[in-house]
Amino acid sequence: MIEREVKVLLDANAVKQVQVHYAVMAQGYMVVINGQPLETTKRETKEFKTLDAAAKQLFKLGIADFSVKLKT
Repeated sequence: MIEREVKVLLDANAVKQVQVHYAVMAQGYMVVINGQPLETTKRETKEFKTLDAAAKQLFKLGIADFSVKLKT
């Protein structure tokens, strides 16, 4: 799911769950919205080096309420 799709869901009040997961393979974090990872425009999973960076991206999208999952 790319940012443009997230904004459409937010406008429609269709975002049910937002989580930031620790991605062991990437040694960083990824954002999961309604069960789908946030992606780049090339449809690759967007990775964040820090939890703060992931939170900053969510705030930029207009999302202030999310959970953090450190273990799978």
